[in-house]
Amino acid sequence: MRRLLLAAVLVLGMPVHAHAADDQGQDHEYLYYRDLTVPPFQSLREFFDLPNHPGSYEITLVSEALGPLTFKVMRVRGEHETTLQQYRSYHIHDHEFHLKFDNTDGQADLMVSIANSNPATSAKVTVIVVQLP
Repeated sequence: MRRLLLAAVLVLGMPVHAHAADDQGQDHEYLYYRDLTVPPFQSLREFFDLPNHPGSYEITLVSEALGPLTFKVMRVRGEHETTLQQYRSYHIHDHEFHLKFDNTDGQADLMVSIANSNPATSAKVTVIVVQLP
């Protein structure tokens, strides 16, 4: 099921600002879609600029890496970062993380941090940011 969902996202979500329908037939706007590679035993921080984009968002991180992986989502206002949630996944080839991000005032940006604790292999992680209706 997760692979089917990821395949659908890959087909529908590749272009920035593409539209895809959810189960109820509502449209979501994909603001960002990025495939990232995190080297062995390293971490990567990815910044998503959301100025003048007030609304609610869903952040999805998906990976088939060996792991373990640590996902961290932060709200950024100016130079100040606030951790919203951190999740450590010990799954083997089946990592998935979702978080809603409220930016109703349009003043915050988004930062995602991914740590690969596997010293032998890189981790490929897909990051998807969707604006909710």
